[in-house]
Amino acid sequence: LPVRAPSPALFAPPVKMLANRASQMSRVRPFAAVRPTAAGPVRVVAQAAAANADAKAKKVHPSPLNVAAPSTYAIIEVSGTQMFVEPGKWYTVNRLKADVGAKIKFGRVLALKNEDKLTVGMPYLDTVNVEAEIVEELRGPKVIVYKMRPKKHYRRKQGHRQELTKFKVTSISP
Repeated sequence: LPVRAPSPALFAPPVKMLANRASQMSRVRPFAAVRPTAAGPVRVVAQAAAANADAKAKKVHPSPLNVAAPSTYAIIEVSGTQMFVEPGKWYTVNRLKADVGAKIKFGRVLALKNEDKLTVGMPYLDTVNVEAEIVEELRGPKVIVYKMRPKKHYRRKQGHRQELTKFKVTSISP
């Protein structure tokens, strides 16, 4: 038998598929369109323009980097963490061994800014005291601890809530 070359129709896409693609391209909506209604033509604006209008209406909160630092603050080490504290503000740390209403002093002061003078300790400032009052003892949000070994029928689900202490800084004395 003689060998014939394959027909080009086998490798070309069907005509119907090309026609569908052309009709899909013609269905792309313009940026803004006018739709007639019984009351008259109504202008439809694209969603991007509507999103820009919503963004202008929302209030923008200033970045903390743009806000000036307070005139007096200290950096203290408490409960295994370093905290930036100001007088008159509330802070939450891991549980401290003191009763509610007790006055406490933090001796581990790493740095102090008083007016325009910044003092940094090596590692601590011995002459500076940060005084605070314990306001509340509370527990943090529940964290789920889930342990699993696949294919071994081992599943353990346990919850944990961290014990916390809330205190208010009453004064920072150099």
